[in-house]
Amino acid sequence: MLYLNWTDFSSRKLKMGLLLLALITGLGGCGQHQAVDHTGQEVAAKTDKPVDTSAQKSGDDRGCSYFHFLWGRHAELAAEYEKALAAYEKSLQCKPDAEFVHRKIPLLLLRLNRGEEAILRLRQYLVHHPKDTISRMLLAKVYIRQGEFQKAAAQYRRIHQLDAQDTTALLLLSELYLAENKYDMAKTALRDVLTVDERSYSAHLLLARLLVAEDNFEAGQRHYEQALDITWSEGLQLELADVLTRQKKYGQAVGLYQEILHHDEQNEEAQVALIHIYLLQGKERKAIAELQRLKESIKNPKQAELTIIRLYARWEEYDKAIASLEEFLQKYESSEARYLLAALRFQEGQYEKVLLDLQKVDHEATEYEDSLFLQVRTLKELNRHHEAVQALESALAQEEGRTPDLYILLAGIYQFIGQVEQCRNTFQRALEVYPEDEQVLYEYGLFLDYRGEQDAALEIMERIIAMDSEHAGALNYVGYTWADKKKNLTEALQYISRAAKLKPDNGYIRDSLGWVHYQQGEYEKARKSLEMAVELAPDDPAILDHLAETYLALGLPEKAKQTWRKALDMYQEYKEEQAGKGKEDQESKRIQEKIHRLETGESK
Repeated sequence: MLYLNWTDFSSRKLKMGLLLLALITGLGGCGQHQAVDHTGQEVAAKTDKPVDTSAQKSGDDRGCSYFHFLWGRHAELAAEYEKALAAYEKSLQCKPDAEFVHRKIPLLLLRLNRGEEAILRLRQYLVHHPKDTISRMLLAKVYIRQGEFQKAAAQYRRIHQLDAQDTTALLLLSELYLAENKYDMAKTALRDVLTVDERSYSAHLLLARLLVAEDNFEAGQRHYEQALDITWSEGLQLELADVLTRQKKYGQAVGLYQEILHHDEQNEEAQVALIHIYLLQGKERKAIAELQRLKESIKNPKQAELTIIRLYARWEEYDKAIASLEEFLQKYESSEARYLLAALRFQEGQYEKVLLDLQKVDHEATEYEDSLFLQVRTLKELNRHHEAVQALESALAQEEGRTPDLYILLAGIYQFIGQVEQCRNTFQRALEVYPEDEQVLYEYGLFLDYRGEQDAALEIMERIIAMDSEHAGALNYVGYTWADKKKNLTEALQYISRAAKLKPDNGYIRDSLGWVHYQQGEYEKARKSLEMAVELAPDDPAILDHLAETYLALGLPEKAKQTWRKALDMYQEYKEEQAGKGKEDQESKRIQEKIHRLETGESK
């Protein structure tokens, strides 16, 4: 073994560091190239060959680009995204056509919640590289993240035009259409995939599920069979067997289940389904024999019986499920079975029996919190609100079972029965235990708004946004509040637009979007958003009120009058249901006055 003293080691380490520095600066190409002499002093670099500066003049320096790329990658892995972005930008300055860096930057911008910039960068890049399908894929992904599904779909279609043999874009397009409930367009995209690749497993499977959802069982069955021919799996065969059962093709279904059991005799789902088919066919002896075999073959026969009972419930055979549970509970006491029985009895309106069953659910059981919620719902149905309060207060007194949801539910009951200060106190108690819980804060903000304390509500909602910039509810509240007061309209539109991208199918957010457009004088935009809001939330009179105002602004008084009449009818229904709480009366009077002014020809 050679002995190396510390001085020698330090000297070698220093020289190695200088050598690495020389190599890096030699590769860097980002300034004047210099060398280092034996004393560590910088000297002019010497070479016998003339220096080729053409790459530097053209801005194409691969060494410089790679150097900054590595720094950017290091910063990105350390989650220092701003630093990473700056390094990648410098990498592009050195080598403007570095494709990989061009694709990296939009992803970083997304991480920094700068989606619009990411879109701009990608679109600019595609102007010069229109056939770059990878960048188009990335652009589609960004559009989806921003909630702009139609633009994403356009990119997928363009990718397919550029490369007709690549089915990935078409599959993604079909999934996008499915997310938007555009089932016919999804089917078209999937059939286009199969035109290119008739053995596309994903296309056959998605198409099969779509067709079965539309009750087109025969066509769906064919695609299931083709998918199974490509890649066989127990799960997929179970799906097909279920489709056959729904068509009452019991013989074929039995054959598929038996084939699954041949591969895996412990497959409980196939065994239970087989029992169900025998029962549907009236072959009770076969069903009983199969059930006994199932109980003996699996480790937990109790769970097998519960699985069968759950199947009865799923098939909406509630009487059978309840009778089976009663029989099961005579043999085995189980919190899981008790809760299931209570839930089924609630479905059947047997409220007193529900409460008796829930009393027997163990406080330590995983079903306990769900059983408590069901107990409160049942007491509410029976108009026994004070008992519901007692049950929740008792649960909250025990620290182990305490959750934010219990506080929110208790506050809601206090509000419903008119104990406003108790409701406020419950929220404040919750925030002492869970000061950063967004849901508690949000519900408290809504309560304050209901009480007319809008400034306090707004402060809480802005606090939520500071904690979570993607909280759609808080964004919508702040944006709508500003819009309703005709203040900060530009910012209000930004907030509500973000909320709409996060929850595009929320009618109340669409209503806010329409209302801010109305306040900006963009009446046609307001109309489109508000008509969509009415489709998504047809039973809200406040949305109809906003739509009527917009029709009036567009010079459509008859449509405005009809819409206000619908809103008035809804307020009258609410008044009857809520026994006239006051707010509905005020809104009804306000709308009646508007209708009266229209009918008498008075101006708005």
